[in-house]
Amino acid sequence: MSDTNNAKPGSSEAAQRIADSMGRLLGGDYQPGDEAGDEHAQRDRLNHRLVALEMRRQRNIETVAAAAFEAAGFHPEGEAANTIDEDWMARFIDHVQDIGNPLMQEVWGQILAREAREPGAFSVQALDGLATMGADDLETWKRAGRLIFPTGYLLKIGTRAEFDEFGITARDIVRLQALGLLQESEDLSVTFYAPTKGLNFDFVDADLIVRHPDSTLFTFAAFKLTAIGNELLAPLALAPTDRDYLGALGEGFRSQGYDFRLRRQD
Repeated sequence: MSDTNNAKPGSSEAAQRIADSMGRLLGGDYQPGDEAGDEHAQRDRLNHRLVALEMRRQRNIETVAAAAFEAAGFHPEGEAANTIDEDWMARFIDHVQDIGNPLMQEVWGQILAREAREPGAFSVQALDGLATMGADDLETWKRAGRLIFPTGYLLKIGTRAEFDEFGITARDIVRLQALGLLQESEDLSVTFYAPTKGLNFDFVDADLIVRHPDSTLFTFAAFKLTAIGNELLAPLALAPTDRDYLGALGEGFRSQGYDFRLRRQD
């Protein structure tokens, strides 16, 4: 609840809320009508802003670093590791200094820990892609991860461009495309060669076995992941596949003349 006791005469609760919020974030005294104040007051607010913003960035950086140490299994007397590529690290710092969401800080910390264990695991392009994602985008990507075939395809049920009953709407698809995780083509299909007239789609934790009585070329409508999408799938979103989705996908194949069965992986 806003404290309006110090509000200037004539200021509304919304105006005071803005002043309070700016003061908390920027460290200075902001009140309605002060924006045209004297130069000394503006310089004072400038100094407070620079210190407050850089301190916030420093806290963000150190929070992500702490998450990375924990994810990497910090041991004070462990062997010294190779230094992470300096250009990669500079790009990483540029991104995390403005990340204040705790969930995203944890994600960035895990990314740094994995890069420390496996140098080159993440490209700078993948870092740039992750930087465009917020917590809501990450949740959407995780839901999509329960449907994605790990080789980089989101197979459509028939020709449908949405998966509402499995948590991914047409709007979500557009958002994932805007984030550069899915290619923007709407009419893409993927063809698999099946010399035995059968294919085993090995999803996470389940196999979808598809057969056709005559054809050795299996063509299905699909969305295709981008290079960045493929890079960010395993660390952020890969999870056991939604079996209801696999059943619906199989029934969609059946309507095209294929037969299918599901098998849980051991």
